[in-house]
Amino acid sequence: MESKIKSALRWSVFVLAVAVTTGWLVLCFAYLTRLGWDGLMSLEPGALAATLAAAAGPPVALWLILVVTAQRQELADLRRAVLDFGLAMRRGQDHAETHGRALLEVSAASRRQAAQDGLVVALDDLASHASVVAERLGVLDVDGLARAWERYGAGDGWALLRPFLDRAAAEKDFGSRLAEALKGDAVSQLAAGAFMRRLDLMRGDGTANEQRLIREILEDGPVAQVGRLFANDVAAAEDAFVAVDRVDQPEAGGDQAASIEDRLGPQPTLFQPESKTA
Repeated sequence: MESKIKSALRWSVFVLAVAVTTGWLVLCFAYLTRLGWDGLMSLEPGALAATLAAAAGPPVALWLILVVTAQRQELADLRRAVLDFGLAMRRGQDHAETHGRALLEVSAASRRQAAQDGLVVALDDLASHASVVAERLGVLDVDGLARAWERYGAGDGWALLRPFLDRAAAEKDFGSRLAEALKGDAVSQLAAGAFMRRLDLMRGDGTANEQRLIREILEDGPVAQVGRLFANDVAAAEDAFVAVDRVDQPEAGGDQAASIEDRLGPQPTLFQPESKTA
């Protein structure tokens, strides 16, 4: 709308200037016609020059003023266009920076989500190996193991590790008894060895090391404490790969049905509050 008004104003000034110039030229022509050719030639050179200058001066001055005004307006428009272009460039740069920051935030969120998903999978794997050891060595009976898995599924990430810690706190010789029991069961050795290998990988993962809380949990949390219990027989766990084909033979694992009472025996834990002490 503003550009249309400016365009109409410019055309109006141009038409007015043409009309004024035309009127002035007609007036000058009438004056010279009245003066006649003889009267014009009878004028002295200075008077003739003054007459011609007086006739041509006003139109020249008028159009010079219009030209200068138009040039100033064009320069102002050019300056405004340059400023608008610079503003658009700055806005584009700001938009690019904002878009770049958004991409970085999305990338960081994706990395955090991937690390969290990997941690969940790793904890599930550790819980699975711990449940194998707990079931085969009698740390938990069938019902206690089922309740532990229910607690784990409800969000208690240490439900399958806490029975080992409870037994270790209640029994001074639990660590040595656990090591002896592991030596007699190759499947438990495999599970304990896999638990330790997974824990070492988690500790060496750069993503986990970047988060102080996760690093401290892996260094001194329930996972690390159970890992120290299993570490008493890590060397024996490595030899379990050779003996795995003799798991079901009586001489390899002994009487597996009686291992619960003979090796560790049921003890009171968070999941067995009414169990009798062996």
